[in-house]
Amino acid sequence: MAFSDQNLCAAVRPPTGLSYFTASFSAFLCLLTIPGNFLVCLAIIKDPFRNLKTPFNYFLLSLAGTDLLVGLVMDPVSVVYHISEALQLTIVSIKILHIFYFILSTASILTLAALTADRYFAVASPVKYKTMVTSKRAINTSVTIWIASLAFSFIYLKIGFIFYSLIFANTAVISTFAVLIFVHIGIIRRLRARSKYWRNRRLIEDSEYGKQKNQNNIITSKKESKAAKTLMIVLLVFFASFTPACVMIYLLNFCSSCSCLSIHWLRDLQFLIVLCNSGVNPYLYAWRIPQFKKSLFKISPTATEQKESV
Repeated sequence: MAFSDQNLCAAVRPPTGLSYFTASFSAFLCLLTIPGNFLVCLAIIKDPFRNLKTPFNYFLLSLAGTDLLVGLVMDPVSVVYHISEALQLTIVSIKILHIFYFILSTASILTLAALTADRYFAVASPVKYKTMVTSKRAINTSVTIWIASLAFSFIYLKIGFIFYSLIFANTAVISTFAVLIFVHIGIIRRLRARSKYWRNRRLIEDSEYGKQKNQNNIITSKKESKAAKTLMIVLLVFFASFTPACVMIYLLNFCSSCSCLSIHWLRDLQFLIVLCNSGVNPYLYAWRIPQFKKSLFKISPTATEQKESV
């Protein structure tokens, strides 16, 4: 990735091999990111079994939509930019690449925060959750997240990539890390306490109605627990992506002894690591949630052909 004027290595061209490597890896991520996220968006929008249009899944739709834009826009722009960089041409401005990077990264982080808050509210206040958290409010929240991501990211145009990366790492990423960890610990504790409560109730409840009610509550708790575990896996992969990226951003800002070759590698690697997160997300939750798997199979061309043959 080319450098801002604030960096002394701005005038030093990156190795041609690094530019081709970044372009090739971006092309691979494009092929990985688009199909998975497209299918998740399609499954929620078409919703063949009418069980996916929930507030939680609308947040997943927003996350998948963001990741899909990474594959459709961010990855191809990266391919074109880095190939032109290797060929010493100017086809795409580095500012275009940077602005998309910050907008989509910020939207992903804030959407994950909304997903975590949604699960916490569902576990902590299940009765209020059904009345307070509606699909309309989830959609409005997602729109607000996108507006905020657009507004904050354009600050980069004023202060440059290096300094804005540091601000981004300290505010959007690290602060979100802390909130997500704190909230997720609360989710796990409440789920365990609720599951234990309903198991104990089942042991002492004698009536047939009471047994059925407790059994329904246990099933509901298991579903919520599975959703929380799926979200936890998504968050862990998110941490695995953004933590090394943040370390690299700190090195870019404070490593005075780093060579220009090291700076070039750090810039490209932190960029690619963040893009990887968008490629793996749909495969983490779409294949773990049964409703998604059933819906994806229902809308797949193979299922349609089998139905027509019958």
